[in-house]
Amino acid sequence: MSDHNAPNDGSTGHEWDGIRELTNKPPTWWAWGFYAGLTFVTAYYIIYPSTPLNLKMQGAINSITGTEMFVHGHSKGIMSLVNGNPFYQGENWTQSEIDALEAKGFNELTIKAGDRKFLDAWTAINEMRDDVAEIEGVRADNMAKLASMSVEDILADDNMRQFALGRSVVLFGDNCAACHGSGGQGNLNKSHPGESFPNLTDDDWLFGGWPAKIVETITDGRQAEMPPKGGNDELTSSDIDKLADFIKNGLSTGDAELDEDGVLTKGADRFAAANDLFQETCAGCHQANGQGSMKNGDFDTGAVNFTDGIWRFGGDLATIKETITNGRKGTMPTWGGRLDETTIKILAVRVHQMGGGMDAEPE
Repeated sequence: MSDHNAPNDGSTGHEWDGIRELTNKPPTWWAWGFYAGLTFVTAYYIIYPSTPLNLKMQGAINSITGTEMFVHGHSKGIMSLVNGNPFYQGENWTQSEIDALEAKGFNELTIKAGDRKFLDAWTAINEMRDDVAEIEGVRADNMAKLASMSVEDILADDNMRQFALGRSVVLFGDNCAACHGSGGQGNLNKSHPGESFPNLTDDDWLFGGWPAKIVETITDGRQAEMPPKGGNDELTSSDIDKLADFIKNGLSTGDAELDEDGVLTKGADRFAAANDLFQETCAGCHQANGQGSMKNGDFDTGAVNFTDGIWRFGGDLATIKETITNGRKGTMPTWGGRLDETTIKILAVRVHQMGGGMDAEPE
């Protein structure tokens, strides 16, 4: 309950359970802070976009698009008088976009084709868009030049090569890094070899590493497949053991060497029987010398080289036996149609410069 106190005792005259409500002034520092905050809020309200108008419609459009779409917008503030958008000119609604909104159930739209989407004034987002537009304006001449150049021409022009490499960082991260790694180092997944992806930083090419071939690979993708048992259903587990040992401990280490006709010039005492199996089962793709299709002038099969010690799916005996037994499939998706020609050229420059790019198609 409350009691009434005598007047002029420094209280409001009310007391609750022994606690009096006093009329003391707040501390000076607190008062100054309050007035400073009030001044700041007022100035901010005037300078920057603040009051939202047509909240229902604004909320509906924002919920669909996730951005500050312009319907009637917020109060614009006076910031645009100080800092406008000289580069970013805004975007307009198209009829197809409006039709898509109406198809989702928004049937009371007041916008029409040609209306501005975004606030036609300064906002932090428009400032960001303005910065991006300014950068793109600076890049425009070089991008137009890139579009008219071949990858070979870009690589020969140091300024354009450096520009392409700079542009490629984000493009590679967005489109290629998920499989090949942020630095192109590939991914050897020992637990799940089938989910491994090639290393782009070495000079071990399956289909060719000269500029036009890299462009072809990115544009059209690649499909490579090794059938179970190399297509030889008569292979026994003992035969597979011999082949795995031959590949692992002979061809890849240099303890076994083959000439162009598949004759062992080194290691015949140990690997003669295994080489017979190899020539019967594997040489059709990997060539009689075991150096793979590309080393022998075939740039379309993608059969690996067993003599370089580089492994796509893993080089331990157990994995090699699994590869021979069950086969492998490798797929590079098609990027033509998803990426424009200039973007593909930029990515080709990056891949070529990662480590072992070839100057031209081998003779």
